[in-house]
Amino acid sequence: MPLNIFLIFFLLTPILSINLLDLCQSGIRDDGSNYVHCARKSLSEIPHFSSHRLFNLAFDELILSDNAITHIHANAFNGLRIKRLIMSGNRLKSIDKNAFRELENYLEQLTLEFDPSIVDTIPEAIQTNLANIRSLTLTGLNLRNLPVNVFEQMKKLEILSLKSCNLQTIESDAFHSIEKQLRHLYLDYNQLDYRISNVMKHLTTLETLSISHNRLNQYELKLINKNLRYLDLSYNGLAKLFLANMSNLQILNVQNNLLTSEQIIGSIPNQLKELILDFNSIRTFNGNFLIENNSLETLSLQSNDFLLNYSSIFQHLNNLKRLNLARNNIQTIPKGLFNFTRSLEHLNMDRNPLLPLSIDTFIGIELSLRNISFQSCSLTSNSLPAFSRLINLERLKLQSNLLIDIQPNTFFSSMSQLIAIDLQRNQLTHIPSEFPSSLRELELGNNHLTILPFTNQTFQQLSQLITLDLNSNPLQCDCQIKPLYHWLLTHFQSELVPYVQWICAQPKELSGKQLGSLAEKQLKCEEIQTTTTTTTTVEFSTQVTTEMELFPSFNVWLKDSETAILEWSYVSSPLKLIVHENGYKLPILVLNSSESYFLLEKLKSSTNYTLCLQIKQQNLCRDLQTPLKSPRQKVLSLSSSSNSFEKPSLMNDIQYLITGIACGIIVVLLILLLVVIFLIKYRTKFPHHHSSKTIATDSFYQTTGSDTTQIGGSCSIEDRSTNGSTNQPSSLTPMFYYCRSPPISTCCQEQQPYHFYHEIPFTTSSTQLHPPPCLCRPPMII
Repeated sequence: MPLNIFLIFFLLTPILSINLLDLCQSGIRDDGSNYVHCARKSLSEIPHFSSHRLFNLAFDELILSDNAITHIHANAFNGLRIKRLIMSGNRLKSIDKNAFRELENYLEQLTLEFDPSIVDTIPEAIQTNLANIRSLTLTGLNLRNLPVNVFEQMKKLEILSLKSCNLQTIESDAFHSIEKQLRHLYLDYNQLDYRISNVMKHLTTLETLSISHNRLNQYELKLINKNLRYLDLSYNGLAKLFLANMSNLQILNVQNNLLTSEQIIGSIPNQLKELILDFNSIRTFNGNFLIENNSLETLSLQSNDFLLNYSSIFQHLNNLKRLNLARNNIQTIPKGLFNFTRSLEHLNMDRNPLLPLSIDTFIGIELSLRNISFQSCSLTSNSLPAFSRLINLERLKLQSNLLIDIQPNTFFSSMSQLIAIDLQRNQLTHIPSEFPSSLRELELGNNHLTILPFTNQTFQQLSQLITLDLNSNPLQCDCQIKPLYHWLLTHFQSELVPYVQWICAQPKELSGKQLGSLAEKQLKCEEIQTTTTTTTTVEFSTQVTTEMELFPSFNVWLKDSETAILEWSYVSSPLKLIVHENGYKLPILVLNSSESYFLLEKLKSSTNYTLCLQIKQQNLCRDLQTPLKSPRQKVLSLSSSSNSFEKPSLMNDIQYLITGIACGIIVVLLILLLVVIFLIKYRTKFPHHHSSKTIATDSFYQTTGSDTTQIGGSCSIEDRSTNGSTNQPSSLTPMFYYCRSPPISTCCQEQQPYHFYHEIPFTTSSTQLHPPPCLCRPPMII
C-alpha cells in the first residue's frame, strides 16, 4: 500500500509542475526587469514556485492579482527572492504573521487588497516583516482610525497608499517614523474631514498628496511645504480653499467642489502649471487670482457658468497652452479675448450656445492653435469663416451643430496641417472636394449627404486617409460613387465590408442596402439615349459661339491608348469637365482654371468618349475615340459636335466568348481522339483468349487465423482455369477467393507455403462452383 501511494505521488508531481508552467507566464520587460504573471487564473492559494526546478526563484515581480486567494500562510514565499508583489483584487481575510519573513530583505513594493468585512487593522506581518519596503499599497481595510507606530519599522517607505480603507481619523503622529522620507501619500475614497490639515503640516518632504473623495469642507496648509508638487482635493464638497504655503505646487485639482470666486483665498502659486476647476461655481476671477509672470499652461473651467464679460479676463496667461471653457452657457466671445494667450494650442468650447462667430474671433492665436473643439454650440455656416484663419490647425471638431453648407471649396485645403475633421451630426448637404493631403480622419456621419465629391484623384491625394465615416447619410449609389466604393474595398477588412453602415437611399432598387454589400456592376448611371444625344448636340451647337469667345482654343488629342491631353486658353472662371463614356456619364471633375491643360488618364481602349468643358453652365464638347491597345497605334477622331454613341465593347466581349468556347471544344475532341487511338493499340497488343477466363468458384473464408491462407499444391492455375471455364457471361458480382492447402498434399511438395489473396469474378452460377483443392505458386504471377 505505501508503495502504491509513492507511485501515485511520483506520477502526479510532473503533472502539477507542468500545470504551473502552463498557468503562469514569465518574461522580461523593456527596462530589463523580469516578472512572473499569474493574474486572473482563479487561484485559491499562492502556487508553490519553489517546488518547480524550472522556475528562477530570483525575479523582480510576481503578479497574482484578480484571483480568489483569501489567506497567505507562513511558507507561501519560501525560497523566493522577489522585489515587487502585486495581489490586488483578492480580498484577503488573513495573513500569517511570518508570511513575508522570507522576503524581508528583498521586497520593495507590496500591493494588497482586503475584505473590509473581516480585516479592520493593518496585519502584523506588514508591520514587522517589511524592513526594506519602499512602496506600500493597502486597499479595502476597514480601519476607521490610523494609530501611531504602524510604520515604525519601515525606514525606507517613500510611497504609501491607503485608498478605500474607511479612514475617519488619523493620529497626529501616525506618520512620525516616516515623515522624513515619505514623498507620495494617497488617501482617496475615505471619510476624512478638515482635520487632515493638522496631520499634513508635519510632512514637509511630501511631493504628492491626493485626498479626493473625502469630506473636507475646507483646506489650508498650515506650514510651508516647498516640495509639494501635486495636490488633489477633488470631490470633497470643498467650500473654502487657501492658496498659501505651496510656492512650488505645479498641479492643483479641485474639481467637483462647491467653490466660488470669493471662497478661493490668495493667488495661484508662481510655479503652478495645471489648474483644474471643473464643476464648481466660479463665474469670474478675483483681481489678484492670476498674478503676473505665472507659469500656468493648462486651465480647465468646465461647467462653472463662467462669464466672458471682458476681453482682458485672461490677462497674464502668456504661457497658457490648453484652455477648457466647455458647458459654461457662453453666448459671445469678446473681440481680442485671445490677444493675451498667444501660446494657446488647445481650445475647448463645447456645449456653449454661441451666437455667430466673427471673422476676428481668433485673432492672436491664428498661428499657435493646433486643436479646437466647438461641439454642440449651435453654430451655423455663417460662423465658418472664423476658422479659416487657423492655418496651423491639426484637429477640427464641429460635431452636432447646424451646418448646412461649407464654402468655399478650398475651405479645408488652406489648413495644410489638418489631420482630423469631425463634422458629424450636422445638416450638411454637400462638402468641399479639396482637402489637405495630411488628412487622416474624416467624420461625416449623420448628415444629409447624397452625392460626394470623391474621385479617384481625390483619394490619390488623400493617401494618408485612414478613417472615413459616412454612417446615416442618404447616399446615391450610382456610377459616381465608384471611387468611394473602391476605397471602401481596399481600406476595410474584406469580411467587414458588407457590414459598414454606408446606406444607399437612391436609386430605388438599392434603397436601404449597404454600399459594401453591392457588386460594382450594380453601381450604374442611366444611359444617355440616342434621341437625347441629338437634342444635346443642338444645345451644344447653340452655345459654341459663346464658348468660343470664352475659350479662344480648346483641343483634345491622345497621348497614348489610355491617356488624353486637354488644352485650353487661360480663363478666370471655374472649370468643370463632364465625361461621357459610351453614353454613360462619369463623375464630374473640377479642373484648375489657372492651368491650361489636363491629363485624362486610365481611358478604356476602343471606347467612345465625349469630353465637355463647362463654364458658367455653358459647354464646349469634343468627341474622342480610343484605339485598341497597341504600342504604336494612335487613332484620333475629333469633332465639334456630339455623335451618337456606339457600343463596340459588348460585341468584342461576345466574340471573345464564342472564340473561347470553340477552342475548348476542339481541345476536348483532341483528347478523346488520343484516348480512342490508345485503346485500339492496347487491344491489338493484348488480345483476349478463351483460356484467360477465370474460374467461377465459391468463396472460402478461414474462420480461425489470418485473413490470408497458406496454400500449396502441384496444380497450376491454367489447368484449373481450363477445367472450370465457361462461356456464359458473368452475371454475379466479384467476390474474394480464399484457398487453403489440405493437411496432407502431394502437389507442390517441395515448394514453400504461399499466401494467396485474389479477387476472382463470377463467371457462372454458384451451384456449379467447387473450391479447388490447392493452388501452386505460379512462376512469375502474384
